[in-house]
Amino acid sequence: MFIEIELKLKQYKVQFIFLFLFWFAGFSVFLFIEPNHSFWEYVLFSLTIRRPANAGDFTNFYSLVWPILLEVIVFGFIMGEMLERYNPVVTSRILAKHKRNHTVIIGYHHLSERIVEFCTANKEPYCIIEDNEELVEDLINKGSPVVVGDPTEATNLSFGSIKRAKEVFIGIDDARIAIICTEKIRKVNKECPIYVRAFEDHLQEYLKEPPLNAIPFSTSKWAMDGIREWIKGKKGSALVIGRDSLTHRIAYNISLQPDRKVFLFDDEHDGIEFKVNDQLHIINEFACFLSDLRAHVKLEEVTQVFICWKQDSEFDESLYLTSKLNLRYPHIEIFVRIFDEELIDLVENYNAKTFSTSSNAFKMLQKQVSSYSAIAPKLDD
Repeated sequence: MFIEIELKLKQYKVQFIFLFLFWFAGFSVFLFIEPNHSFWEYVLFSLTIRRPANAGDFTNFYSLVWPILLEVIVFGFIMGEMLERYNPVVTSRILAKHKRNHTVIIGYHHLSERIVEFCTANKEPYCIIEDNEELVEDLINKGSPVVVGDPTEATNLSFGSIKRAKEVFIGIDDARIAIICTEKIRKVNKECPIYVRAFEDHLQEYLKEPPLNAIPFSTSKWAMDGIREWIKGKKGSALVIGRDSLTHRIAYNISLQPDRKVFLFDDEHDGIEFKVNDQLHIINEFACFLSDLRAHVKLEEVTQVFICWKQDSEFDESLYLTSKLNLRYPHIEIFVRIFDEELIDLVENYNAKTFSTSSNAFKMLQKQVSSYSAIAPKLDD
Protein backbone atom coordinates (compact mmCIF):
# COMPACT_ATOMS: atom_id res chain seq x y z
CA MET A 1 0.00 0.00 0.00
CA PHE A 2 2.73 2.49 0.97
CA ILE A 3 4.65 1.64 -2.20
CA GLU A 4 1.57 2.37 -4.33
CA ILE A 5 1.02 5.73 -2.56
CA GLU A 6 4.68 6.61 -3.05
CA LEU A 7 4.46 5.83 -6.77
CA LYS A 8 1.27 7.85 -7.05
CA LEU A 9 2.96 10.82 -5.36
CA LYS A 10 5.81 10.56 -7.85
CA GLN A 11 3.32 10.64 -10.68
CA TYR A 12 1.78 13.86 -9.28
CA LYS A 13 5.15 15.37 -8.33
CA VAL A 14 4.99 18.30 -10.78
CA GLN A 15 1.44 19.23 -9.74
CA PHE A 16 2.30 19.22 -6.03
CA ILE A 17 5.45 21.28 -6.62
CA PHE A 18 3.39 23.86 -8.53
CA LEU A 19 0.80 23.92 -5.73
CA PHE A 20 3.50 24.48 -3.10
CA LEU A 21 5.16 27.27 -5.12
CA PHE A 22 1.83 29.03 -5.61
CA TRP A 23 1.13 28.80 -1.85
CA PHE A 24 4.63 29.99 -0.97
CA ALA A 25 4.28 32.96 -3.37
CA GLY A 26 0.96 33.90 -1.78
CA PHE A 27 2.43 33.54 1.72
CA SER A 28 5.34 35.82 0.76
CA VAL A 29 3.08 38.47 -0.77
CA PHE A 30 0.90 38.54 2.35
CA LEU A 31 4.05 39.13 4.43
CA PHE A 32 4.75 42.20 2.31
CA ILE A 33 1.26 43.72 1.86
CA GLU A 34 -0.18 42.86 5.27
CA PRO A 35 2.36 43.84 7.96
CA ASN A 36 1.96 43.52 11.69
CA HIS A 37 0.43 40.05 11.80
CA SER A 38 1.62 36.90 13.49
CA PHE A 39 3.19 34.03 11.57
CA TRP A 40 0.14 31.86 12.20
CA GLU A 41 -2.15 34.54 10.74
CA TYR A 42 -0.06 34.65 7.54
CA VAL A 43 -0.45 30.87 7.25
CA LEU A 44 -4.23 31.21 7.62
CA PHE A 45 -4.29 34.01 5.01
CA SER A 46 -2.30 31.87 2.53
CA LEU A 47 -4.66 28.95 3.06
CA THR A 48 -7.69 31.31 2.61
CA ILE A 49 -9.05 30.18 5.97
CA ARG A 50 -9.00 33.83 7.14
CA ARG A 51 -9.00 37.11 5.18
CA PRO A 52 -7.24 40.34 6.15
CA ALA A 53 -9.51 43.09 7.49
CA ASN A 54 -8.88 45.35 4.47
CA ALA A 55 -8.74 42.79 1.69
CA GLY A 56 -7.38 44.18 -1.56
CA ASP A 57 -7.36 42.95 -5.16
CA PHE A 58 -4.55 40.46 -4.59
CA THR A 59 -6.39 38.90 -1.66
CA ASN A 60 -9.57 38.57 -3.73
CA PHE A 61 -7.63 37.05 -6.66
CA TYR A 62 -5.72 34.65 -4.42
CA SER A 63 -8.91 33.63 -2.58
CA LEU A 64 -10.46 32.77 -5.93
CA VAL A 65 -7.56 30.81 -7.45
CA TRP A 66 -6.17 28.92 -4.43
CA PRO A 67 -9.30 26.82 -3.68
CA ILE A 68 -9.54 25.86 -7.36
CA LEU A 69 -5.92 24.68 -7.50
CA LEU A 70 -6.28 22.88 -4.18
CA GLU A 71 -9.41 21.09 -5.34
CA VAL A 72 -8.09 20.13 -8.79
CA ILE A 73 -4.70 18.83 -7.62
CA VAL A 74 -5.44 17.32 -4.21
CA PHE A 75 -8.92 16.04 -5.11
CA GLY A 76 -7.56 14.77 -8.43
CA PHE A 77 -4.84 12.86 -6.59
CA ILE A 78 -7.28 11.29 -4.15
CA MET A 79 -9.78 10.33 -6.85
CA GLY A 80 -7.01 9.00 -9.07
CA GLU A 81 -5.76 6.82 -6.24
CA MET A 82 -9.27 5.51 -5.59
CA LEU A 83 -9.97 4.79 -9.26
CA GLU A 84 -6.68 3.00 -9.78
CA ARG A 85 -7.57 0.57 -7.04
CA TYR A 86 -10.32 -0.54 -9.42
CA ASN A 87 -7.99 -0.47 -12.45
CA PRO A 88 -5.16 -2.89 -11.71
CA VAL A 89 -3.84 -2.59 -15.29
CA VAL A 90 -2.96 1.06 -14.67
CA THR A 91 -1.47 0.26 -11.26
CA SER A 92 0.70 -2.50 -12.74
CA ARG A 93 1.91 -0.10 -15.43
CA ILE A 94 2.88 2.50 -12.82
CA LEU A 95 4.72 -0.14 -10.80
CA ALA A 96 6.68 -1.12 -13.91
CA LYS A 97 7.49 2.48 -14.80
CA HIS A 98 9.34 3.09 -11.54
CA LYS A 99 11.52 -0.03 -11.63
CA ARG A 100 15.31 0.46 -11.58
CA ASN A 101 18.17 -1.95 -12.27
CA HIS A 102 15.62 -4.62 -13.07
CA THR A 103 14.95 -7.45 -15.51
CA VAL A 104 12.55 -6.78 -18.37
CA ILE A 105 10.71 -9.76 -19.85
CA ILE A 106 9.05 -9.17 -23.22
CA GLY A 107 6.46 -11.76 -24.17
CA TYR A 108 4.87 -13.93 -21.50
CA HIS A 109 4.96 -17.63 -22.33
CA HIS A 110 6.24 -20.81 -20.65
CA LEU A 111 9.92 -19.80 -20.56
CA SER A 112 8.95 -16.33 -19.33
CA GLU A 113 6.91 -17.92 -16.54
CA ARG A 114 10.01 -19.72 -15.28
CA ILE A 115 12.02 -16.49 -15.37
CA VAL A 116 9.31 -14.69 -13.38
CA GLU A 117 9.06 -17.55 -10.87
CA PHE A 118 12.83 -17.48 -10.32
CA CYS A 119 12.89 -13.69 -9.93
CA THR A 120 9.99 -13.80 -7.48
CA ALA A 121 11.54 -16.58 -5.41
CA ASN A 122 14.84 -14.70 -5.18
CA LYS A 123 13.29 -11.24 -4.71
CA GLU A 124 14.81 -9.91 -7.95
CA PRO A 125 13.06 -6.85 -9.46
CA TYR A 126 11.43 -7.41 -12.83
CA CYS A 127 8.66 -6.21 -15.12
CA ILE A 128 6.79 -7.77 -18.04
CA ILE A 129 5.67 -6.30 -21.35
CA GLU A 130 2.93 -8.34 -23.02
CA ASP A 131 0.24 -7.28 -25.49
CA ASN A 132 -2.21 -10.09 -24.62
CA GLU A 133 -3.85 -9.06 -21.36
CA GLU A 134 -5.36 -12.52 -20.80
CA LEU A 135 -1.90 -14.10 -20.51
CA VAL A 136 -0.89 -11.78 -17.65
CA GLU A 137 -4.26 -11.31 -15.98
CA ASP A 138 -3.29 -13.30 -12.86
CA LEU A 139 -0.05 -11.35 -12.46
CA ILE A 140 -1.87 -8.04 -12.82
CA ASN A 141 -4.42 -9.02 -10.18
CA LYS A 142 -1.54 -9.92 -7.84
CA GLY A 143 -0.08 -6.43 -8.28
CA SER A 144 2.94 -7.47 -10.35
CA PRO A 145 4.66 -4.86 -12.55
CA VAL A 146 3.16 -5.47 -15.99
CA VAL A 147 2.83 -3.27 -19.07
CA VAL A 148 -0.02 -4.40 -21.31
CA GLY A 149 0.62 -3.26 -24.87
CA ASP A 150 2.60 -3.67 -28.07
CA PRO A 151 6.28 -4.08 -27.11
CA THR A 152 7.41 -2.40 -30.33
CA GLU A 153 5.86 0.92 -29.26
CA ALA A 154 8.30 3.31 -27.62
CA THR A 155 5.69 4.36 -25.04
CA ASN A 156 5.29 0.83 -23.72
CA LEU A 157 9.05 0.30 -23.63
CA SER A 158 9.33 3.54 -21.68
CA PHE A 159 6.75 2.33 -19.15
CA GLY A 160 8.87 -0.80 -18.80
CA SER A 161 11.72 1.51 -17.75
CA ILE A 162 13.94 0.03 -20.48
CA LYS A 163 16.48 2.82 -20.11
CA ARG A 164 17.25 1.72 -16.53
CA ALA A 165 17.01 -2.05 -17.05
CA LYS A 166 20.01 -4.25 -16.28
CA GLU A 167 18.94 -6.96 -18.75
CA VAL A 168 16.16 -7.83 -21.18
CA PHE A 169 14.73 -11.21 -22.22
CA ILE A 170 12.74 -11.31 -25.47
CA GLY A 171 10.77 -14.52 -25.88
CA ILE A 172 8.39 -13.54 -28.69
CA ASP A 173 7.63 -16.09 -31.42
CA ASP A 174 7.44 -13.46 -34.17
CA ALA A 175 11.01 -12.82 -35.40
CA ARG A 176 10.11 -9.45 -36.94
CA ILE A 177 8.72 -8.11 -33.67
CA ALA A 178 11.71 -9.48 -31.74
CA ILE A 179 14.12 -7.64 -34.07
CA ILE A 180 12.17 -4.37 -33.86
CA CYS A 181 12.13 -4.60 -30.05
CA THR A 182 15.87 -5.27 -29.96
CA GLU A 183 16.61 -2.29 -32.21
CA LYS A 184 14.45 0.10 -30.18
CA ILE A 185 15.81 -1.12 -26.86
CA ARG A 186 19.41 -0.75 -27.98
CA LYS A 187 18.79 2.89 -28.98
CA VAL A 188 17.85 3.86 -25.41
CA ASN A 189 20.01 1.38 -23.48
CA LYS A 190 23.46 0.81 -24.97
CA GLU A 191 24.79 -1.45 -22.23
CA CYS A 192 22.26 -3.96 -20.96
CA PRO A 193 22.44 -7.56 -22.26
CA ILE A 194 19.52 -8.41 -24.55
CA TYR A 195 18.73 -12.12 -24.74
CA VAL A 196 16.59 -12.88 -27.80
CA ARG A 197 14.91 -16.13 -28.74
CA ALA A 198 15.57 -16.59 -32.46
CA PHE A 199 15.26 -19.76 -34.50
CA GLU A 200 16.98 -19.18 -37.82
CA ASP A 201 20.77 -18.92 -38.07
CA HIS A 202 20.82 -15.78 -40.23
CA LEU A 203 18.63 -13.95 -37.68
CA GLN A 204 20.96 -14.98 -34.89
CA GLU A 205 23.94 -13.65 -36.82
CA TYR A 206 22.18 -10.33 -37.43
CA LEU A 207 21.29 -9.96 -33.76
CA LYS A 208 24.87 -10.64 -32.68
CA GLU A 209 26.36 -7.90 -34.85
CA PRO A 210 26.81 -4.23 -33.81
CA PRO A 211 24.98 -2.06 -33.05
CA LEU A 212 22.51 -4.58 -31.57
CA ASN A 213 25.09 -6.79 -29.81
CA ALA A 214 22.29 -9.06 -28.61
CA ILE A 215 22.64 -12.61 -27.32
CA PRO A 216 20.37 -14.88 -29.41
CA PHE A 217 19.36 -18.38 -28.38
CA SER A 218 17.15 -21.13 -29.76
CA THR A 219 15.10 -23.21 -27.34
CA SER A 220 14.36 -25.76 -30.06
CA LYS A 221 18.09 -26.35 -30.65
CA TRP A 222 18.59 -26.95 -26.95
CA ALA A 223 15.63 -29.34 -26.85
CA MET A 224 16.94 -31.33 -29.82
CA ASP A 225 20.12 -32.22 -27.93
CA GLY A 226 18.08 -34.60 -25.78
CA ILE A 227 15.56 -35.66 -28.43
CA ARG A 228 18.30 -36.85 -30.80
CA GLU A 229 19.03 -39.67 -28.38
CA TRP A 230 15.43 -40.85 -28.70
CA ILE A 231 15.45 -40.97 -32.50
CA LYS A 232 18.99 -42.26 -32.98
CA GLY A 233 19.14 -45.64 -34.71
CA LYS A 234 15.36 -46.08 -34.83
CA LYS A 235 13.42 -47.69 -37.68
CA GLY A 236 9.90 -47.32 -39.00
CA SER A 237 7.69 -44.32 -39.70
CA ALA A 238 7.25 -41.44 -37.26
CA LEU A 239 4.48 -38.96 -36.56
CA VAL A 240 5.19 -35.44 -35.33
CA ILE A 241 2.21 -33.34 -34.23
CA GLY A 242 2.51 -29.63 -33.49
CA ARG A 243 3.06 -26.26 -35.05
CA ASP A 244 6.26 -24.58 -33.86
CA SER A 245 9.99 -24.55 -34.59
CA LEU A 246 10.74 -27.51 -32.34
CA THR A 247 8.07 -29.59 -34.06
CA HIS A 248 9.58 -28.79 -37.44
CA ARG A 249 13.10 -29.49 -36.22
CA ILE A 250 12.13 -32.92 -34.87
CA ALA A 251 10.42 -33.87 -38.13
CA TYR A 252 13.34 -32.70 -40.22
CA ASN A 253 15.95 -34.54 -38.12
CA ILE A 254 14.02 -37.81 -38.33
CA SER A 255 13.66 -37.40 -42.10
CA LEU A 256 17.45 -37.36 -42.44
CA GLN A 257 17.66 -40.91 -41.13
CA PRO A 258 17.78 -43.67 -43.76
CA ASP A 259 14.54 -45.45 -44.65
CA ARG A 260 12.32 -43.46 -42.29
CA LYS A 261 9.16 -41.70 -43.32
CA VAL A 262 7.97 -38.74 -41.25
CA PHE A 263 4.44 -37.34 -41.23
CA LEU A 264 4.25 -33.82 -39.83
CA PHE A 265 0.75 -32.74 -38.76
CA ASP A 266 0.76 -28.94 -38.59
CA ASP A 267 -2.57 -27.16 -39.02
CA GLU A 268 -1.09 -23.65 -39.23
CA HIS A 269 1.88 -23.91 -41.62
CA ASP A 270 2.07 -25.23 -45.18
CA GLY A 271 5.85 -25.57 -44.99
CA ILE A 272 8.78 -25.55 -42.59
CA GLU A 273 12.06 -23.69 -42.23
CA PHE A 274 14.08 -26.64 -43.51
CA LYS A 275 14.56 -28.09 -46.96
CA VAL A 276 11.83 -30.68 -47.44
CA ASN A 277 12.93 -34.10 -48.71
CA ASP A 278 11.02 -37.10 -50.07
CA GLN A 279 10.81 -38.72 -46.65
CA LEU A 280 9.13 -35.74 -44.98
CA HIS A 281 5.38 -35.39 -45.59
CA ILE A 282 3.59 -32.26 -44.32
CA ILE A 283 -0.12 -32.60 -43.56
CA ASN A 284 -1.86 -29.28 -42.99
CA GLU A 285 -4.54 -30.60 -40.61
CA PHE A 286 -5.33 -30.64 -36.91
CA ALA A 287 -5.02 -34.20 -35.62
CA CYS A 288 -6.46 -35.17 -32.25
CA PHE A 289 -8.24 -38.45 -33.05
CA LEU A 290 -6.91 -41.75 -34.36
CA SER A 291 -9.18 -41.35 -37.38
CA ASP A 292 -7.35 -38.11 -38.25
CA LEU A 293 -4.07 -40.02 -38.33
CA ARG A 294 -5.38 -43.12 -40.10
CA ALA A 295 -6.57 -40.99 -43.01
CA HIS A 296 -2.94 -40.36 -43.94
CA VAL A 297 -0.78 -42.97 -42.22
CA LYS A 298 -0.71 -46.73 -41.62
CA LEU A 299 -0.31 -46.69 -37.86
CA GLU A 300 0.87 -50.30 -37.88
CA GLU A 301 4.07 -49.07 -39.56
CA VAL A 302 4.62 -46.21 -37.11
CA THR A 303 7.20 -46.71 -34.36
CA GLN A 304 7.39 -43.24 -32.79
CA VAL A 305 4.96 -40.39 -32.16
CA PHE A 306 5.92 -36.94 -30.90
CA ILE A 307 3.02 -34.81 -29.62
CA CYS A 308 4.41 -31.29 -29.36
CA TRP A 309 1.46 -28.97 -28.81
CA LYS A 310 2.52 -26.14 -26.57
CA GLN A 311 -0.75 -24.54 -25.48
CA ASP A 312 -1.97 -25.49 -22.00
CA SER A 313 -5.50 -25.67 -23.38
CA GLU A 314 -4.43 -28.46 -25.74
CA PHE A 315 -3.20 -30.80 -23.03
CA ASP A 316 -6.55 -32.63 -22.96
CA GLU A 317 -6.16 -33.48 -26.65
CA SER A 318 -2.58 -34.62 -26.01
CA LEU A 319 -3.65 -36.91 -23.19
CA TYR A 320 -6.60 -38.33 -25.13
CA LEU A 321 -4.49 -39.12 -28.19
CA THR A 322 -1.76 -40.63 -26.01
CA SER A 323 -4.25 -42.94 -24.26
CA LYS A 324 -5.78 -44.12 -27.54
CA LEU A 325 -2.41 -44.76 -29.18
CA ASN A 326 -1.22 -46.72 -26.15
CA LEU A 327 -4.42 -48.79 -26.10
CA ARG A 328 -4.60 -49.61 -29.81
CA TYR A 329 -0.94 -49.52 -30.81
CA PRO A 330 1.18 -50.45 -27.77
CA HIS A 331 4.27 -50.96 -29.97
CA ILE A 332 4.52 -47.20 -30.63
CA GLU A 333 6.88 -45.06 -28.53
CA ILE A 334 5.04 -41.89 -27.52
CA PHE A 335 6.71 -38.65 -26.48
CA VAL A 336 4.57 -35.81 -25.07
CA ARG A 337 5.63 -32.25 -24.48
CA ILE A 338 4.42 -30.83 -21.13
CA PHE A 339 4.89 -27.56 -19.26
CA ASP A 340 3.75 -28.55 -15.80
CA GLU A 341 5.80 -31.19 -13.97
CA GLU A 342 2.70 -32.17 -11.99
CA LEU A 343 1.32 -33.75 -15.19
CA ILE A 344 4.23 -36.15 -15.65
CA ASP A 345 2.67 -39.05 -13.74
CA LEU A 346 -0.62 -38.62 -15.60
CA VAL A 347 1.09 -38.96 -18.99
CA GLU A 348 3.40 -41.77 -17.92
CA ASN A 349 0.37 -43.85 -16.93
CA TYR A 350 0.04 -44.47 -20.67
CA ASN A 351 3.69 -45.55 -21.06
CA ALA A 352 4.62 -42.26 -22.70
CA LYS A 353 7.80 -40.28 -22.14
CA THR A 354 7.51 -36.59 -21.28
CA PHE A 355 9.76 -33.66 -22.03
CA SER A 356 9.58 -30.01 -21.03
CA THR A 357 11.23 -27.56 -23.41
CA SER A 358 10.73 -24.60 -21.08
CA SER A 359 12.37 -26.35 -18.11
CA ASN A 360 15.34 -27.39 -20.21
CA ALA A 361 15.53 -23.99 -21.91
CA PHE A 362 15.58 -22.17 -18.57
CA LYS A 363 18.48 -24.29 -17.32
CA MET A 364 20.38 -23.71 -20.56
CA LEU A 365 19.63 -19.98 -20.47
CA GLN A 366 21.03 -19.80 -16.95
CA LYS A 367 24.34 -20.96 -18.41
CA GLN A 368 24.28 -18.15 -20.99
CA VAL A 369 23.57 -15.16 -18.74
CA SER A 370 26.12 -12.97 -17.00
CA SER A 371 26.98 -13.49 -13.34
CA TYR A 372 24.94 -10.45 -12.26
CA SER A 373 21.79 -11.62 -14.07
CA ALA A 374 18.61 -12.03 -12.05
CA ILE A 375 18.37 -15.65 -13.20
CA ALA A 376 22.03 -16.58 -12.71
CA PRO A 377 22.23 -19.82 -10.68
CA LYS A 378 22.49 -19.15 -6.95
CA LEU A 379 25.33 -20.63 -4.95
CA ASP A 380 23.04 -22.93 -3.02
CA ASP A 381 21.27 -24.25 -6.16
